[in-house]
Amino acid sequence: MKRIVAYIIALALFAAAFAGCSAPVDEPAPTAEPGNEPAETVEPSAQPVVDNTQALENAAAYIKLMYKKSAVKTPADYQVVGFAVVDGVSYQIQWTVEITGGAEDAVVVGELGEDKMVTIDVNEACAEDSEYTLTATIADESGASVSESFAHMVPKGFDLGTASYDEIVSAGYELEEGAALEGTQRLFGTVVSIDTPFSAEYNNITVTMAVKGMEEYPVQCFRLAGEGADALAVGDEITVEGTIKNYKGTIEFDAGCAYIGKGEILNQAKLLENAYALEEGAAMLNATALKGVITSIDTPFSAEYNNVTVTMVCDGIEDKPIQCYRLSGEGADKLAVGDEIAVFGIIKNYKGTIEFDAGCTLIPADTVSSAKIVARAYALEDGAQLMGTKTLTGSIASIDTAFSAEYGNITVTIVVGGLNDYAIQCFRMKGEGADKLAVGDVITVTGVIKNYKGTIEFDAGCTFTK
Repeated sequence: MKRIVAYIIALALFAAAFAGCSAPVDEPAPTAEPGNEPAETVEPSAQPVVDNTQALENAAAYIKLMYKKSAVKTPADYQVVGFAVVDGVSYQIQWTVEITGGAEDAVVVGELGEDKMVTIDVNEACAEDSEYTLTATIADESGASVSESFAHMVPKGFDLGTASYDEIVSAGYELEEGAALEGTQRLFGTVVSIDTPFSAEYNNITVTMAVKGMEEYPVQCFRLAGEGADALAVGDEITVEGTIKNYKGTIEFDAGCAYIGKGEILNQAKLLENAYALEEGAAMLNATALKGVITSIDTPFSAEYNNVTVTMVCDGIEDKPIQCYRLSGEGADKLAVGDEIAVFGIIKNYKGTIEFDAGCTLIPADTVSSAKIVARAYALEDGAQLMGTKTLTGSIASIDTAFSAEYGNITVTIVVGGLNDYAIQCFRMKGEGADKLAVGDVITVTGVIKNYKGTIEFDAGCTFTK
């Protein structure tokens, strides 16, 4: 939509095709009556008479043609034209929004930019699905006006800074053509194709990757650059960062995207920024996880209460340390400065100290992503489910329904990363050896995670490997 010049030219051509002009008709001067001075001869007007109503209608018709096929869902900011030109006359377009259902802060109209475009500012963290009507009004100097309206919806959002991989991919696929997600995003996935071989001249490569569980929604990495990009192959698990956009229907990381490296490489900076933006006394709504290095032992381990308080620094961001208050979990009694740890819990601002609140848990360092999935699952409303399929590894805490030879399934509950308060039920789970499962077995489960009447579970049809 930023191709404003093309739009204005097209608009002018369109309007020219419809605009009609009435040519003035010369009439003879009236005959002078006896005794009167001859009437003054009236010269024909040099300016054509323009039908402003028709011009306005032509402009409105073109605006309708331009935006009638725009995406209904608008998960990110987008732009619309600020002017229409008809018969050489420029008309400014006044854009307005009316929230017809949902959050009042779902969307607002921005100011006209220097590029003659108007930004429609979408609240990416909208608390609920919110419908709105976007209206373009075109008026002339006489006050006559015409309008065209378009129905849109801001989907229930999330913070792009802390969003999961599948949420980012889903948001990318809801972008209208030419639009991009705000800021930069980071995805971890598997290379499914090499679209353009590595170029030694330009030092980049184009590949397509897929996030696990979202294989039907691949993301192209256009002109991907970074150390090791020349050695990439199908099947490699990689981390990529950049701007995600919809380019002519292809969801892609735009040119200039960066190959961060093989495997999952977390970027915790945005989560830290959000944590440090909390007002005093405020807390994040949902639990989350961070990985960092201990810089101080603030309160020694208490055998009586089975916890310790430490402070850690994540990703070397020393000006945003996180205190882990009354941290408990296996190995908490042996922690020392310099240890790398992962912590799960609620982050809050306690009298200016940014901390994991009391009750935070020490988890294995390689389970940060899994812990975040568990936290998001526990934030689901009744009947809702997470996007795509998920894979979690955990220890069986209970056998809820014994193996059924008739149906070939079993129902168990697993605990991921020692998060006993966030257990996940695996409903009617199938897999080789399901009849031999026992409490304490470690299994990896794949399926759709949902909230079923308050129980967080892998839905029926989930599978496992041991």
